[in-house]
Amino acid sequence: MKILLVNPPLKEEERRNPVIGTLFANAMPLGLGYVAAVLIENGITDVSIVDAAAEYKSAADIVERVRRDGVDLVGIGATTYSYFDAIDVAVALKKAFGKSVPVVLGGPHISAIPSHAMDCDAFDYGVLGEGEHTFLELVQTLARGEDPTKVAGIVYRRDEELVFTARRPLVMDLDTIPFPARHLFKTHLYASLPTDVRYLPKFTQIPTRGCPFQCNFCDSAAVTGKKYRAPSPKYLVDEMEHMKKDFGVREVAFAATTFTVSHKKTHQFLDELEARKLNMAWTASTRVDVVDRDLLFRMKEMGCWSIRMGIESGNDDVLKFIQRGMTTEEVSRVVHWADEAGMQIKAFFIIGHLTDTPATIKQTIDFACSLPLDDVTVQINTPLPNTPQFKMAPSYGTLNPDFSQYNFWRPVFVPHGMSHDELLWWHKEFYKRFYWRTKTIKAHIRKKLCHWHTFVNYVKTFNLFVYLAFKREQPGFVGHQ
Repeated sequence: MKILLVNPPLKEEERRNPVIGTLFANAMPLGLGYVAAVLIENGITDVSIVDAAAEYKSAADIVERVRRDGVDLVGIGATTYSYFDAIDVAVALKKAFGKSVPVVLGGPHISAIPSHAMDCDAFDYGVLGEGEHTFLELVQTLARGEDPTKVAGIVYRRDEELVFTARRPLVMDLDTIPFPARHLFKTHLYASLPTDVRYLPKFTQIPTRGCPFQCNFCDSAAVTGKKYRAPSPKYLVDEMEHMKKDFGVREVAFAATTFTVSHKKTHQFLDELEARKLNMAWTASTRVDVVDRDLLFRMKEMGCWSIRMGIESGNDDVLKFIQRGMTTEEVSRVVHWADEAGMQIKAFFIIGHLTDTPATIKQTIDFACSLPLDDVTVQINTPLPNTPQFKMAPSYGTLNPDFSQYNFWRPVFVPHGMSHDELLWWHKEFYKRFYWRTKTIKAHIRKKLCHWHTFVNYVKTFNLFVYLAFKREQPGFVGHQ
């Protein structure tokens, strides 16, 4: 059976947007890589991947690929934002091949709101939650011509009715899952932002699944659940070694936000890394409440040159409301520890929380500028389906029901007392105040323009920084002083 896995394309107008065009196709969709690896491990070796966003492919290109290669089944992974691009692909496939090529949808959107996702009848099956073993069993079942009802973790259409099968339990032993099939991607297409890379090639690695925390804006549990799980330290370093040996990787970005939840496992990982002497740079994402000073210094000693922290707000009342589980005092203390350790620090912020006001947003910007941060990513609050704040949002403001707008850079939720244009102004103001100041510019010149490839990347993405700070949609709102 020939299988094609697809990451949906970007529309031409999306590509012209510097944010979407730069940030939505710069990392491998490793979820598809894991699915492919499990298929291959179980004897289904005729599998390929098209990352249409990174490869500049259209729905028509995917149809042609299916026709040319004689593909028997297509699997598409989609977030809430890319769901509508996935529909374009599914509809084109159905128009070309009818029921002869089943189309399977997986990913965060269908896992969060399966009935909505299956409203499009071009999707024959949906995979809910972690997809590796579910997709494998579905493929095997369809190849044998058997009833899919016995496959746990799917939804499908039978006589115009949706059938939900039994829930599939989470994968508890992550060491049993093979490394993502990165050889199926065009690896040269992926490049981190210049602020996020020291050595090339740089690949992404997923060190954990699930999140035990209660932040009311996060949808991470839609696919991987709340139960925190991590592979063994040996598995993590084995994967790093595999990437270095087979792809020449010099740097790894650990993507999950809960990298250091288990201090014991983190120290075991660092011990394993020290013993192997891989000489690889790496970066990690974490929370300020799951690191301490000694751990940060040890991570830096073992090659972690940069750390990413979700801060989200500079107002303690907002942090409490979103159930972040931390205070600005704690944030400041840990950020200064990381700075003392010699790490570069990137922080993530959100503006437009349900209880945000102009005053709290200004306080957040002031807080960000007061910390020894090197970089920030600022998103506009986007209440994703099946998150606590999605249900709460109508009580605190106006929520746009059009999921096609949910790209984290457009105001789809506007708190009471604020306007769409005002949120755009504050978003621009945040980037302008943080980046266009002597302190930040000098730091970037000193720390990051010392390598030729980093300089080239800065040139390539300069328009992104200018766009974020100056050339966003021009709102009529004048702004706050």
